Amino acid sequence: MGAWGPGLFSDDTACDVRDEYREMLEDGVDDDEATQRMLDSYADALDDPDEATSVWLALAVTQSKLGRLHPTVHDRAIAAIDSGTDLARWSDNPRLAAKRRDILEKARAQLTGPQPQRKKVRRPSRHVTDLQPGDVLSYRAANGNMALLRVARIDDERHSVAPVLVALDFTGTHMPSQPELDTLADKPETPFRLDGSPLPPWASASWRVAAFKRMNYDAAGFHHAGRTIARPGDPAFHTRTYTSWQLLPGELERNLRDAPATPEP
Repeated sequence: MGAWGPGLFSDDTACDVRDEYREMLEDGVDDDEATQRMLDSYADALDDPDEATSVWLALAVTQSKLGRLHPTVHDRAIAAIDSGTDLARWSDNPRLAAKRRDILEKARAQLTGPQPQRKKVRRPSRHVTDLQPGDVLSYRAANGNMALLRVARIDDERHSVAPVLVALDFTGTHMPSQPELDTLADKPETPFRLDGSPLPPWASASWRVAAFKRMNYDAAGFHHAGRTIARPGDPAFHTRTYTSWQLLPGELERNLRDAPATPEP
C-alpha cells in the first residue's frame, strides 16, 4: 500500500476500493453483491493490520456518501477507528497524526450520523473517438510551424475510447507529400530526468488524448491531414503521457516556439 498523506483516500488501497466499488454499482451490480465482492477481493488486505483500516473506511465512507452503508461495513469501520491501531502508524509524525485523528473523527461522525437517501449511480458517458490508426493530424503553431501527429492505435478504456498519438519527426510550414509522409520517422522521446533538471522541448512525443468537456480535436485546432502507413509495434504502443485536446495545443506551442520554420516551396 502506497500512502502519500493522512487523508482517507491518500493511499493506493483506499482509492482502489472506492473506484472498484463505484464501478460495480455503475455496472448495475446489486448493493449486497457489490459489498460481498469487495470483501472477497480484499480478503488478504483485511487480514493485514496496516491495510484493513484503509479498506473498511474507504468502503464505508463511499457507501455512506451514496446512501448504501452496509451494517457490517459500518460496524467494522467504526471498530477500526475506535481500536486506535490506525493512529499508531502515524506516531512518528505528531503533525500528521493530529491531521489523521481529525479525519478519523469526521469519518466516524459521518458513519454514525443520519445517512443520506440512496443515490442512483449511473455509468459516466464515454466519448468514443472517430479517429482510426494511421490517421494523421496537423497542428499549426502561432509562429507558423506545423506539427504532424499520427494515430498509432486506439486505446479503449472504461471512460473513453481515445487515440494514442505519436509526433512525427517533422518541422515545417507546409504538408509533405504522401511519399515523404510515409517515410517520416517518429520523434524520439526524452527520458525523464530524475535530477529535476528542465526537460527540453519534445520531451514527450506521444500522448493518449481524451476529449474533455466535449472538446474534440477539431475544436482544439487540429486538422485531419491524411493517413500514413502503420509502424512496427503500433498495436502494443504505450505512452507515458495522458492529456486532453484542450491541453495538447499548449504543449505543442512550446515545442514549436523555437523550431526553425521551413519556407513554403
